[in-house]
Amino acid sequence: MKNLKSIVLFFALFVAISAFAGNEKAVIKTSAQCEMCKEALEASIGKLPGVLKVNLDIDSKELMVKYDSDVISLEKMKTEVTYTGYWADEMAPDKEAYAALPSCCKPKKSCCASKSSCSKDGEKKECAKDGEKKECSKDGANAGEQKKSCSGHAH
Repeated sequence: MKNLKSIVLFFALFVAISAFAGNEKAVIKTSAQCEMCKEALEASIGKLPGVLKVNLDIDSKELMVKYDSDVISLEKMKTEVTYTGYWADEMAPDKEAYAALPSCCKPKKSCCASKSSCSKDGEKKECAKDGEKKECSKDGANAGEQKKSCSGHAH
């Protein structure tokens, strides 16, 4: 009887350890805009082998993924996000996939998108967004903010 309890205990411990082995959580910053983006990204990432759970928070544009790192890497999931047409942290979207997105899924131009607000020669100029003046740097980024390309994507 004592031997049977030891076997059951060992088996339960093995199952518990196996259930948590390789399970990781990741947050990927995206350029998602709307419910259509949410549906597309969750479907695309959710179908990947090793992805256990996926949820996009539209307000923060963060894709939260629970996955088995023994099956899939974070880099592979980011690549899939880009192939769906969206930014994945610092990785730019696939150009053809981005072009195929509905217009509501494409980020609006930033205040530095026009030539009149930020020059290509590196001269700093001010631009306004939502009535608030911001200084633009050489690379088209708003000073003191996360870098943004002139298409408005964070990277």
